[in-house]
Amino acid sequence: MVVGGIAALCALPAVIAALPVPALAISAASLRARILASANVPYQGYAESTMNLGLPELPDLQDVSTLLDGSTDQYVWYRSPGSWRASVVTGTGESDTYQVGQQTYQWDYGHNVLTRIVGAEPVRLPRAADLLPPALARRLLDAASPADQVSRLPSRRVAGVDAAGLRLVPAESATMIGAIDIWADPANGLPLAVAIIGRGSAKPILVSNFFQVSERSPAAAAVRPDPAPGVVRTSTGLPDVAGVLGGDGDGDHDGDPFPGQLGGLSRTPIPGSLVGVATYGTGLSRVVLLPLPRSVGGQVLNSAIQAGAATVSLPAGTAALIRTPLINVLLLRAGFRETYVLTGAVTPALLEEAGTSLEAYRPPGRHFRPPPRPERS
Repeated sequence: MVVGGIAALCALPAVIAALPVPALAISAASLRARILASANVPYQGYAESTMNLGLPELPDLQDVSTLLDGSTDQYVWYRSPGSWRASVVTGTGESDTYQVGQQTYQWDYGHNVLTRIVGAEPVRLPRAADLLPPALARRLLDAASPADQVSRLPSRRVAGVDAAGLRLVPAESATMIGAIDIWADPANGLPLAVAIIGRGSAKPILVSNFFQVSERSPAAAAVRPDPAPGVVRTSTGLPDVAGVLGGDGDGDHDGDPFPGQLGGLSRTPIPGSLVGVATYGTGLSRVVLLPLPRSVGGQVLNSAIQAGAATVSLPAGTAALIRTPLINVLLLRAGFRETYVLTGAVTPALLEEAGTSLEAYRPPGRHFRPPPRPERS
């Protein structure tokens, strides 16, 4: 009898999870609005994200490759956008990210080092906290176009919460995203599960969901770094990203304007964006143009090809294409033999069309390419 009682208690969570979820009376538009307004909803819990992009091995980017091609388990304590902590747990250790006001801290338990990141982060590599359901769902909905179609999905129980489902289908045919599915607490819009499905596919490319969650605000001490004696403390300053990029429309770094259009997409100004980066299109078919510094451009292009990127023939030369089920990247030489990166959750055909437009671009009153050198007699 005792053993039977213990077995029944152990099975109780699974039984509760299997119970049908009642229909939740909330419209798709209202649910979307609540999700976008949920940044101040506190929570704490345990989440897992799984992504399968099939990226090639990229030198010096092993952590990013693991994040975008595998499973990531993390605990999170979230009080507000300026006060939270995310802890990634692996078989070899733990690493934490803290946000304390405008300051970001990285705590590497394996090396016993706490690093304070000084300065704003207008551009950075992806980190595990970006894949937590609340942050991921809000970022996707914020990037979507008003023309995208939203509808309700059947409700489901996520980490013990009766969650309302929302599906967003992009209106643009050029995006690689077929649908975005989100389940959120209908009372406050807190996202609890996210799935991104590729166009023409039934299997999600990215899945992120909570297995445990509480909507109680964590204690302030849980989101502040408090290193023990002996922990190495260090600070690192971020470079002037705009100065490092310093790109312009023709790659000679003299301030010439970027093209007004690429591949039929109009340039879209984004307030607060970097001077050396241009964005084209809207919604989930947005394309980003990034001129690489001359000192590393050629090396990046060659490394991509050596890592397995496909070569693509464009009218003025050869480009490297990194293809994934969700995001594609095109690297090419143009202008004054500068290296450019074109990327987005868009089809390779659109990137190649944009690359061809970039090769042919002439800034007003300027020649895009330098004149050929005279032959020696």
